[in-house]
Amino acid sequence: MIRHGGTDVSISDAVVAKSVSQESWDYPDVDTQHLTHGIHRYSGKFIPQIASRAIKILTKPGELVLDPYCGSGTTLLEAALLGRGAVGLDLNPLAVLIAAAKTTRIRIDLLESLVASVHVDLSFLDLERPRLPRVAGLDGTDLRCAAVRDRRLTDEWFTKWYEPGVLEELLMIDHLVSRVENPQLRNVARVAFSDILRRCSRAHSGYPNVMFDRNAPARSAPGPLFLRTLRSICRTVASLWSSSADLENVVVKQGTASKLSVADDSVDAIITHPPYVGSIPYAEYQALSLKWIGADSKALDRALTGGRRLASDVVGRFRQSYGEMWLECARVLRPGRCAFVMVGNPVVRGGTVDLALMSTELAHLAGLQLVTEAQRQGINRRANKMGMEHLLFFRKPGDRLRAKRRAAVADSSSTPCQS
Repeated sequence: MIRHGGTDVSISDAVVAKSVSQESWDYPDVDTQHLTHGIHRYSGKFIPQIASRAIKILTKPGELVLDPYCGSGTTLLEAALLGRGAVGLDLNPLAVLIAAAKTTRIRIDLLESLVASVHVDLSFLDLERPRLPRVAGLDGTDLRCAAVRDRRLTDEWFTKWYEPGVLEELLMIDHLVSRVENPQLRNVARVAFSDILRRCSRAHSGYPNVMFDRNAPARSAPGPLFLRTLRSICRTVASLWSSSADLENVVVKQGTASKLSVADDSVDAIITHPPYVGSIPYAEYQALSLKWIGADSKALDRALTGGRRLASDVVGRFRQSYGEMWLECARVLRPGRCAFVMVGNPVVRGGTVDLALMSTELAHLAGLQLVTEAQRQGINRRANKMGMEHLLFFRKPGDRLRAKRRAAVADSSSTPCQS
């Protein structure tokens, strides 16, 4: 259950500006993979230290942070580590899957049991030597039959991307994962499975987007890779026990930033890293994993803010959806409280989009005021292709300020014009 301990009283503009100006926002040598931040590859990830610092500046322990573009859950984990409640939304089901695994504390004995049971259940796949002793009834017949009966074994899409033997083994692993009864453990296993899908495919390894490689070398059997990945992720999830993160007050939802399922005036701070218009095609990069979890990457791309990146109207569509997000943020943010975004200026269809200016304009149209801003070099961001990044802090006017403005507007409208 999320706590709602915030108030309309917040840190002053002057103090926010001073705190921001005193911080070095580059963080060139920090560990961005601590705890569960690195459990699954995800493009355009927020740097944890930036999210953490913004949360410290704008909130107090026990207050509620919202990330309307939560991605793989960076803001959510950092908020929990600082004793804040957190709500994250994302339209991408893979993002929600990863974020949920990243922010769920699971008993270590259960994680160890998951790895042990998967090892036994897949022992017939020659996972490692010396092999486990054969276990009666666990010769793989059930999983093999499930794979043979699975329509994906002969589906044109799956047979394009995976060699026959690899595909059959992946289907067996997929069926095994689906049978894990504990939903939290099943989620962890699903993340591990997703993490190996590209490495087992015929996708070209030299590109971030999924491109078919006609000359791809034969892929190794996925069973051993899955077990190693599952072990690694379970160890990573187990590390949450060594932290003081308040994970009971983290909620991850699948939903759109243009229509937040959050109550009016209920959020103490918004901390987010919006999409880079069409320069990072999230659905395209994650097409393989999305297909395996039953999502249509093309349909998702059409719905995502900044999707259909090659279309001539991509910037206009982005601005429309992004503006709706700002209106929603103004609705759910408590009066007097602040929103933080970090944006770069991406190159889209050969032209640079001033996303910092767009953010400021749309935030102002939604009724938020720019408090202060900072810049960073982006030296640990995607080969610095975004160039300078902008850190923008906005405030929703408090009730008193809004009352004064309404009074001022009323006075001006009642004052007769002078000739």
